[in-house]
Amino acid sequence: MYGHRAGDSVLTHLAAVDVSPMRGLLGVAMYNHLRDSLTPGGKLRAPRYQLNVEFTTNRAALITAKDSQVRRFNLVINANYNLLDIGSGSLLKSGVAHSATNYNVVETSNFATSVAEEAAHLRGVRQISQQIVWALSVFFKQRLSSPKKSYESIRPTS
Repeated sequence: MYGHRAGDSVLTHLAAVDVSPMRGLLGVAMYNHLRDSLTPGGKLRAPRYQLNVEFTTNRAALITAKDSQVRRFNLVINANYNLLDIGSGSLLKSGVAHSATNYNVVETSNFATSVAEEAAHLRGVRQISQQIVWALSVFFKQRLSSPKKSYESIRPTS
């Protein structure tokens, strides 16, 4: 799927995706992971596509001890993404990515709990970024496999 061919390739299209900035520290982490995954060479080619991602996080108690103290949290991240053609402004692909991670509460150390929570957030962001890159790779591979169709005639996929 990622192999080089003469002319158009999935990698060429992925490298032409400009990722929109996202809010907050998790947004920065997701932006960086997406950018690094889409352009592993470090250089953004002339952008042809714009990727917009919005996400929410939700934390819920997973394990509660007899003393009613939460010992483990489940962290769910949901992301909606849209890929736009910069030239025409048309929506090419939209989708949803989900991640569920968890972390332990260390009763004797708030610092350890904070580090565990941050690591869970970063694992979730990495998982979502990978899902988005995989979905875009499949999308571009399908487009390259059917060159008779023009970009405008393909409906957005979810």
